[in-house]
Amino acid sequence: MLTAINDTNQQKIAEITERLKKKIEENEDTAVYHLPKWQEDKRGAPNSFLRSALFAAIQSKDRIFIKDKTLFSQQGITVKFTGERLNQEDMTIWLALVDLAREHPLGNECDFTAYGILNHMGLTDGGRERERLQSSIDRLTACLVKIEGNRYVYGGSLIDDFVIDKDTKHYKITLNRQLIRLFGENNWTAINWEQRKQLRQKPLALKLHEYYSSHARPLPVTLQFLQDITGSQTKEKFKFKQSLKTALEALVKIGFLASYIIEGDKVTVERKFPRTLPQIQTRD
Repeated sequence: MLTAINDTNQQKIAEITERLKKKIEENEDTAVYHLPKWQEDKRGAPNSFLRSALFAAIQSKDRIFIKDKTLFSQQGITVKFTGERLNQEDMTIWLALVDLAREHPLGNECDFTAYGILNHMGLTDGGRERERLQSSIDRLTACLVKIEGNRYVYGGSLIDDFVIDKDTKHYKITLNRQLIRLFGENNWTAINWEQRKQLRQKPLALKLHEYYSSHARPLPVTLQFLQDITGSQTKEKFKFKQSLKTALEALVKIGFLASYIIEGDKVTVERKFPRTLPQIQTRD
């Protein structure tokens, strides 16, 4: 008798568990996800992007195709990548697309023109810029990114799909709705957009700007660490050190860094914050 009762109870528990599981899955499918809100002069990005070599400081001519390669990242983050290597040009376009899409639920289409997105990035609407825009959208759609954090593993492309109206020149871009996982638990940073635009065509300075943006009070790091986290392909140490000095000078010039010191193998920087604003402007 007891065995029969136990079997009945276990069956009921299993049925309830299954119903709850289905309910959770249904809620997950119908949930509306919105990206976090940031100020108009900022652009939001997950710290896993900024604290890894996902968007490298390389020229377009130096792109290569890689398959399931683990990219260098700060401790606590694992990033694997398949596709044509992404660089800072791709990062700028992705930041602009995400900013345009933030008013829409993730997974919904974001509608814009080529002129609109180029103007959003402070670029002229020329044939060459349109080609670069399309090439970058192709790469962001075709790649496979796997990011492992404390709780989730995100796997997918950075753009789900796109449609172009050849008559009106309108784009419709769909971002993966699961990208919200990468922004979870305030694990994202608001990047100063105007400063970033001033660093155009300076890939190393751009990468350092985004990396240090994700740290309110950066700790000293080694030259090797910065070379790895930026994805720099400069092989000679002394050449990288020279390029690093030039890039850090650019960050001081635009008012992002207050100062920097390179002592031997150690690099120490101090961020500059407006006196009228709170010093903590990142989500660590």
